[in-house]
Amino acid sequence: MAAESLWGHSAGAPAGAAGVPGEGDCTDCHTGTVNSGGGRVQVSLVNAVNWTPGTPVTVRITLSDPSAQRWGFEITARSASNPVVPLGTLAVIDSANTQLTIGGNLQFITHRTAGTRPGTSASSTWDVRWTPPASAGAGDVTFFVAGNAANNSGTEAGDHIYTTSLTAAAGAPTTGTPKVLPQLAFGSQAGAGAWYTAVYVHNTTGSPVQVPVDFFGADGSALNISGIGTTTTVSLSAKGTGIVEIPNVGPLTQGWIQATLPDGVIGYGIFRQSVSGNSDQEGTVPFSSTTSTGATLVFDETAFDTAVSVLNPSSVNVTVTITARDDKGAVLGVSTLALGAKRREAFVLKSRPELTTMQGKRGSVDFSVSSGAVAVLGLRFKGLSFTSILPTER
Repeated sequence: MAAESLWGHSAGAPAGAAGVPGEGDCTDCHTGTVNSGGGRVQVSLVNAVNWTPGTPVTVRITLSDPSAQRWGFEITARSASNPVVPLGTLAVIDSANTQLTIGGNLQFITHRTAGTRPGTSASSTWDVRWTPPASAGAGDVTFFVAGNAANNSGTEAGDHIYTTSLTAAAGAPTTGTPKVLPQLAFGSQAGAGAWYTAVYVHNTTGSPVQVPVDFFGADGSALNISGIGTTTTVSLSAKGTGIVEIPNVGPLTQGWIQATLPDGVIGYGIFRQSVSGNSDQEGTVPFSSTTSTGATLVFDETAFDTAVSVLNPSSVNVTVTITARDDKGAVLGVSTLALGAKRREAFVLKSRPELTTMQGKRGSVDFSVSSGAVAVLGLRFKGLSFTSILPTER
């Protein structure tokens, strides 16, 4: 990659700096040892796990480093069986920030000066387009990527260089079922402690698969996670296990997560709360369906507080009817919650005026919609301790 004074990546910038075996990487121009810093570079297919002949896909590059203040990358697409051979066609999506370069018969996409985002901390993301060959017989593709997480000093010294690769299988996309975690929490807030969320996935099959994981804010918009981006892909080998960690960084941020699970992939989420002077508390929650029209959970308000996160995973607005019953089945109260498409709300159940009669009782709470879908996650708190409540979906 070019020196920091050549952030346009044109004058003197060598083609073949994407970390392909036998070619170069960013250390051709920048000092440092590859993959020795405190960050990483990631590459993923957006909303896809494999590729379909002739159907373009978006490829996302995410470069992160807690010490960096300027960013650069280079990506190329090659035959997985013979990396000296190009595969498919790369194209620029964002011409203001990225550009296509040619080296012989090889294609590379790299940053422009504007795309280095000087002064930006934590991470940077770029999207490019790749059009596969017309036939699946071309074989698998490997995307090679090199990233320069720079210190913005104006010199070649002090930068951190990272490389990675992603291999995507040829043929029809792997089928997958969208699943959600209705709650995502990370960061700190006075009185609420510090939160961390993790997603674990496991491939029970004998073939490698990829699991796209997307992050959303409570309002349904894409949520950018520092060091990860708005989406990531977990590559699982046969019988392999993977994790996505959303660490306790910055102010308390909440939202939700969607994971597209190929057939045979299982998983769950973990929430961890850290409060100074106390042992960490954790709760484990399963993935929820994106098509359920109802969920029921059992509560105990005799000495506990029941909190819920209610998500509308559908693309239409919904009204959720919340019906609380005591341990004899008598209705304690009915409340309604309007949720826009892809929106989520979290609250303590008895804090809603219609449900205050839950206090001091045990029973059940039913969540239902007449159209669209609803996903629910329950947590039971007592002081600084909490555990998950598993709803039954229908």
